[in-house]
Amino acid sequence: MSHFKEYQNDATAQDGRNLGDEWVDWNGGNDSPINEGKGLFLWLSAAVLILSTAFAAAFVYLVTPRLALWDSHLPVIAWMLALILVAAAALWFVQLVFTAALSRRPLLAPASIKPLFNLTFSGTFRVGSLLGISRDRVGHSFVRVSNELSRAAKPATRDEKLLLLLPRCLAKEELLKINGLKERYPITVHTVSGGELARKKVKELKPTAVIGVACERDLVSGIRDVGARFSVIGIPNQRPNGPCKETRIDMQELISAIEFFVGPASKSI
Repeated sequence: MSHFKEYQNDATAQDGRNLGDEWVDWNGGNDSPINEGKGLFLWLSAAVLILSTAFAAAFVYLVTPRLALWDSHLPVIAWMLALILVAAAALWFVQLVFTAALSRRPLLAPASIKPLFNLTFSGTFRVGSLLGISRDRVGHSFVRVSNELSRAAKPATRDEKLLLLLPRCLAKEELLKINGLKERYPITVHTVSGGELARKKVKELKPTAVIGVACERDLVSGIRDVGARFSVIGIPNQRPNGPCKETRIDMQELISAIEFFVGPASKSI
C-alpha cells in the first residue's frame, strides 16, 4: 500500500521520527493530549478586539486637536467613525460566538465572518503568548472554531468532492483503518509530508471539501492557506510518542467529519 511505503521511506531518523527536529520547544517526552475547547480562541479574540478598540480610541484622542485646527466638525466625525467601527466589530464578534457555539449560519453578512475571523488570527497567538498559553493550545482552539465556521457555511444541497489529507507520521494501524473507510465512503485519501505537498494535492485534485489530519501547527497553517476557498475541517492528531512519530487519531471524530460532508456510509464492513 502506497501509504505504508511512503511512511517507511521517510522514517530515516534513528528513532523513526521525521519532523521532530522542527519542534524546537519539545522537551523529548510524551505529549499530553490537548483537548482545548472553542472558548480559548474566542476569549483571546475578544481581548484582541478590546485592545484594538483601546488603541483606536487613543489614536482618535491624539489626532482630534489637529483635526479641530482644520475644521471644527472633524473631531466629531472622527469619533463617530470610531464608534461605528467599534459597533461593527462588536456585532461581528457576537455573530462569531453565535456561529461557533451553534454551527448556525450568521444572520448578517455571513460571507464576512471567516475573513474577519482570520484578521484576529495573529493577535490571538500574540496575546496567548503574553499570557503564557502555548501556541498548540491556541491552535487547537482555533481549529475547533474554524471547523464550526466551515460547518455553518457549507451549502446544504452541494454534493461534495471530499479529499482526506493524512500526515505521514500516523501509526500503520491507523492508516489501515482509514484506508478501510474508502470502501464505505466516496472519499479520496492522500498521505502528505507537509503543507507544501498538501497544497499541491488540493490544487491538483480540486476538491470542494477537505479534511486534514495533522498536528495543530500544520492544521493552522493549512486552514489559513485554503480555508477561504474550500470547506475545511481539521482534526488534531494525538501524539502519545511525541511529535511526528506513531501518531493517532480519534476515528469517531474522523467518521463524523466524513459523514458531515458525504452522508452516511454506503455499506458496512
